[in-house]
Order: sequence, then C-alpha cells, then structure tokens
Amino acid sequence: MITALRAEFMKTKRRFLWLLPFCVVFFEFLWTITNSYLRKPEIAAEGYYTLLYQFPLYNTIFMPLTLAAMASRLCDAENKGNTYKLLCTIQQKKIIFDAKLLMGIFYVLIFTALEAGVIPLLANLLPFTQKLPVRHYLTFLAVFFLVSLVLFLLQQILSLLIPNQLIPLFIGLLGSLVGVFSAFFPMGSLAGLVPWGYYMVGMTLSSVYEESTRSMFIEEAPFAWGWFAAFLAASVLLYLAGKHLFLKKEV
Repeated sequence: MITALRAEFMKTKRRFLWLLPFCVVFFEFLWTITNSYLRKPEIAAEGYYTLLYQFPLYNTIFMPLTLAAMASRLCDAENKGNTYKLLCTIQQKKIIFDAKLLMGIFYVLIFTALEAGVIPLLANLLPFTQKLPVRHYLTFLAVFFLVSLVLFLLQQILSLLIPNQLIPLFIGLLGSLVGVFSAFFPMGSLAGLVPWGYYMVGMTLSSVYEESTRSMFIEEAPFAWGWFAAFLAASVLLYLAGKHLFLKKEV
C-alpha cells in the first residue's frame, strides 16, 4: 500500500491539486468578508452562529463539483492512457482503489484544516462579539469531513467506472444544484435523500424569521442523528459496491 500511495503522489506531483482546496476556501473567505450584512451591529452577538449557518450552504454549492474535479484528476492518468491492464500486472486492483481513496482522504483533510482556520479568522476580522461555540464548531468540521469524504468516494467510483470524465463532472455539477434545491424541503423528504445536501442536514443551527419585527435570528437545533447514521451506513454500502464493481471491471 505504501508503494501504491507513493506512486499516486508521483502521478499528481505536478498537477497542483493542492491548489483546489486553497482556491475554494479563499473564494468562500472573500465572499464572506465582503458581505456587508455581517458588519451590522445586530449580527455581532451571534457572529459565529451566522458563519456556521452560512458555510454549509457555501460548501453545498462548491464542494460537489470540486470533489468531482479532484477525483477525475486522480483517475485520469489511467483513463487517458488506458493503463489499468498494465497496472494490474504489478498491483492488485483493490490496492489501486484504496490508494486513490486514501489520496482523497488526504485532500479532504486539507480542506477540513482550511475550513477550521477560516472560521476563527473571519470572526476576528469581522466585528463579532460572540465567543467560539466549540460544540457547533466541531460538529461543523466533523460533518464537513465525513460528507466530503463520502462525496469524493462517489465521484471516485464514477471516475473509475466511466472512461468519459465529463459525465462524473456533470454529475458533480448536478449534485451542487440538487443539494441547494434540497435545502428548501423539510427533513424527511428530498433533504434527507440526496447525499449532496448533507452539509446542511448535519447543521446544528437553524434560522427563525419573526414576522412581527421582520427580522431573522439563528438558534440551536438538534443534530439529525438518525438521518446521519443512515447516511454513514449507506456510505459503507457505497464503498463495498463501488469496490466490487471496480474489481469486476474489464481491463
């Protein structure tokens, strides 16, 4: 496995895949820091809540397509050169699958570390007075990591099984649209049935609109343990099914 991982790092050495996490998180940073709404005095007392409420939506918009592009780039060397037959003479197919997944975990960890840093950075740059809500912050990071990993796994399976990489990329783009669309539905309907919407399913904050004052505020909400447990169970089945299909694929 170590040899396979070293080979995967060598394949991506000059592809600058590490730029993807930095570019996406930097764009989210710019989008947030230029939002004049976050500089209003009435936002200061719940500034962290506002960030932790907005970032899952940003991630729903950007991450599915970003992870699709990342998975495609990790798999396109073999797809373009049709080198699976050659690789399988020196490596087991299951090791190829797992090595690429471990590479995905590495990049998802970079994403998670950047998200972990950008939230406190924004809170210090904006006029917030609220202290860091550690429980909500850690839950946000855990949900981000797990959902991103599952979406990467889905895109890796598609990239390994489908030679034309435009199709997995299109599915990633469609996932962004479906994920955002699912946010308008209550839990138990479309919101809990599509994997791309789980950045928001895993939120521990919700917005409340007061008609009398025409104002919105954010309050704590219970974590959707049942839905998230089902999501993780489905991800295990996805891993087993995807790996089985890859092992059965003709090379």
